[in-house]
Amino acid sequence: MADKQIVFADQDQMMVEGIVIDKDGEEALKFLAQLLERLKSHPGHACGFRPFK
Repeated sequence: MADKQIVFADQDQMMVEGIVIDKDGEEALKFLAQLLERLKSHPGHACGFRPFK
């Protein structure tokens, strides 16, 4: 199995920090759903690696 590296954009990092500081469970679930959607397996590309949108 290929190794994967997860890199958070600055906006994602700030969102996580805000969720943790506010202890906002609903917002945490929304963020997790968005993150899982981005982590789903995507078909390969002829040009190689393609970063998240």
